[in-house]
Amino acid sequence: MKIQRIRAYQVDLPLHEGSYKWSGGNFVNVFDSTVVEMQTDEGITGYGEVCPLGPAYLPAYAAGARTGIATLAPQLLGLDPTELAVINDKMDRSMRGHPYVKSALDVACWDILGKTCNQPVVTLLGGRFGKDYPLYRAISQDTPQAMAGMVSKYRGEGYTKFQLKVGGPPEIDLQRIRAVRNALHDNEIFIADANTGWTQHEAMRVADQLEDVDVYLEQPCVLYEQCLAVREHTSKPFILDEVIDNLAAVIRAIHDRAMDVVNLKISKVGG
Repeated sequence: MKIQRIRAYQVDLPLHEGSYKWSGGNFVNVFDSTVVEMQTDEGITGYGEVCPLGPAYLPAYAAGARTGIATLAPQLLGLDPTELAVINDKMDRSMRGHPYVKSALDVACWDILGKTCNQPVVTLLGGRFGKDYPLYRAISQDTPQAMAGMVSKYRGEGYTKFQLKVGGPPEIDLQRIRAVRNALHDNEIFIADANTGWTQHEAMRVADQLEDVDVYLEQPCVLYEQCLAVREHTSKPFILDEVIDNLAAVIRAIHDRAMDVVNLKISKVGG
């Protein structure tokens, strides 16, 4: 089997709420997604997608994904898409870094492999644990009252886990966290995600004020070392996200006991 043709499509994904806001004044009004269609000479077609959260969240942006895919795609023509290690090695040798560019192509290859084996990708990756799993719902950054008000709305849609977008002035964030916590039921999970928006001392101030609040803290600072210092300062369960972008980072964080949970995006690690 050989890769015969690769096409990329731009798709706008509008938001029901109108916009999505997080730390640093960042926001998006629409998700700019890129869908890859990979055709083979045996008539099997695979699909992949990459949808960066604007250009300010991670080192990724939608136009860059499409430009990178246009650069990489000719390098993959004629290769066997089911030979995943060969495909990824070729992409890494053809383009240094830019894992988000490669991820949609990698996913399309997995899709083809699953169709060739007549198995879902979840089986190829090790199997399905349970029939379903609970999702969490992010609450876009807003006033404390408005954010608390979204809890009942999302609960009505079936959510029991809520991720609150903070990372602004600590005084306002503390109000946001307490307002949302007061709106939650005892069995619901609550995450305060700063998206790297706090300095180390701001994050420590916030953590000190939350001793009586049942909340996870997620990615408070830009640097790994800063997050580790905050982690060592608080007993709150801790989540890392933006600084975990490869296997080595996962291993280091586990060794340092820098987190209880890791939040991984497929595009962040290349597929």
